[in-house]
Amino acid sequence: MYAAYANETDDYGLLEEVQERTSDIPLSPATSYLLLVGWLVLCAIALGVVVLARNPVAGALVVALPTFIGMVVKPTFALCLLMLVLPTGAGVAWRQAFSLDRAVGLAVAVSFFLNVLLTRPGLRIRHKELWVAAGLSVWIAMTSLLQPHLADEVRRAFTQFQLVLLILIVYWILETNHESAYRWALRCYVLGMVGSVVVALQSGQAIRAVQETRDVRYAATLGHAIDANMLSALIALGFLSAVYLLARDRSLFWRAVYVGAILFLPLMMIRTGSRGGLVALAFTLLSPLFFVRQVLRRPALAALLLAIILVASLSAGLLIKEQGLAGAVAERLTSMDHAKRALAFRMEAVRSAGHAVLAWPTGTGYISWFERTGSPIWPHSDFFFALGVYGFPGAILFTAFAILLMGTVRRTPLTLEKLYARAVLTFLLVMGLNIKQVSAKYFWVFLAFVLAAERLGWGHAEPQEDETGDRDEEAPDTGA
Repeated sequence: MYAAYANETDDYGLLEEVQERTSDIPLSPATSYLLLVGWLVLCAIALGVVVLARNPVAGALVVALPTFIGMVVKPTFALCLLMLVLPTGAGVAWRQAFSLDRAVGLAVAVSFFLNVLLTRPGLRIRHKELWVAAGLSVWIAMTSLLQPHLADEVRRAFTQFQLVLLILIVYWILETNHESAYRWALRCYVLGMVGSVVVALQSGQAIRAVQETRDVRYAATLGHAIDANMLSALIALGFLSAVYLLARDRSLFWRAVYVGAILFLPLMMIRTGSRGGLVALAFTLLSPLFFVRQVLRRPALAALLLAIILVASLSAGLLIKEQGLAGAVAERLTSMDHAKRALAFRMEAVRSAGHAVLAWPTGTGYISWFERTGSPIWPHSDFFFALGVYGFPGAILFTAFAILLMGTVRRTPLTLEKLYARAVLTFLLVMGLNIKQVSAKYFWVFLAFVLAAERLGWGHAEPQEDETGDRDEEAPDTGA
C-alpha cells in the first residue's frame, strides 16, 4: 500500500520535481510558434529600418527588447541565437567596439540570471570538467596579478572567466531542457555557418580580407579578417554537426538542409588553405572506422560515414580540378617546402614555451609572452600555450580537463550522441595541436555540447547496455 502511494506521488512529480522541470517556461506549441512568427516579423521590420532608413541604431532597438524577453522566457531560444551568430565572430560590429556576437553573449548571460530567478530549475553539475575549467580560470586570474602589464593581464583573466561562465550557461541550458534544445541549437549553428560564408562570399568581404592576411588566403566571415585556421575550425564543427543531425533528425526538410551543408562546407574549408584543419577533420572522420566492433554493431552508420567521406572527397576533387582555389592557397596545400617552413616557424614558439616555463614556472603571462620570449607568435598548440603562458599549473589543469573530457565520452553509451561527442572532441584536440583554441569562444561552447551528449546518450541507449558504459570497444577510447 505504501509502495503504491509512493509510485503515485512520483507520477505527479512531487518527489522528482527538480529533475523534471525545465528552464524553458512552459508554453503551448501554438503560442510558441505565434511568438516566433511575431519575432520574425519584428526582425524583418528592423532590417527594413536598417536598409531603407539607414539607421542601424533604430533597427536594433526595434528588435532588442522583444528578443531579450524571449531569451528570458526560453533559454533554448537564447542558445539558438548564440549559435546562430557564433560563426560571425567580430564581423558584424559597431565602431569596432561592440560586435553582434558579443552583444548576444552578454544578453544570454543576463537572461540566464533572470531565468534562474523565475524558474529555479535544479542543476547538479555532474561533470568534474567544469570544476577543473573553473580552477584554470582562477589560476589565470592569480598569475595575472604577478605580471608586469597588470591591467592588460587582468583584462585577459576576466575574458577567460567569461569563457568559463559561457560553458556553464550553455551546459545549464542543455541539461535543464529536452533533447529538442540540443538539436535546435546545432541546427542554428549549421544555418549560421552556411549563411555567414555565403554572405561573405557574395558581398566580397572574404575577398577583401584575403589582402589583409599574411598568407593571402580566405580568412573572414563577415567583414573582418580572422585567422584562417579559426575559420576552418568553425566550418569543420558545422560539418560534423550537420552529419550528426542528418543521422538523428527525421525531418525531410531539415535533412535536405544538412545535405546541402555537407556538400558546401568542405569546399569552403579547402578554400581557407588550413592544412591543420583538413588533417584534423580527415583524422576525425576516419577514426570511428578503427573500432571494429562498433562498426559491426552499427553497420548503417559506418556506411553513412563512408558515403559522406566519398561525397566530400569527390566535391573537393572537383573544386581542385576546376581550379577553384586561389594560386597561393593551392601552393600552400601542395608545396612541401611551404609546409616545412611553416612547421619550423611554429616549432620555434613551442621551444620557446619549453624554455620559458623553466625560467617562469608560473607562466610568462598572456601579454608578457612576447617580450619575455622574443617569439613573434604564441605557441600554436593548446598544451604548449598553457605551459608557456600559464606555467606548470596551467598545463596540468588543461591536461586534467582534456583527460576528464575523454572519460565522459568513454562513459557515454554507443549512440549517435557518443559518436558526435567523440568526433567533436577528437577534432578539437587534434586541431589543438596546430592552433591555440583555449581563448576561443567556439572551443568552450562545443565542449558544453560534448558534456551534455552523455545525458542524451543514455536516453537513446539500448536496454541491454549497463550503466558502466560501452564495454565492446577493442581499444581504449581516448576521445579519438
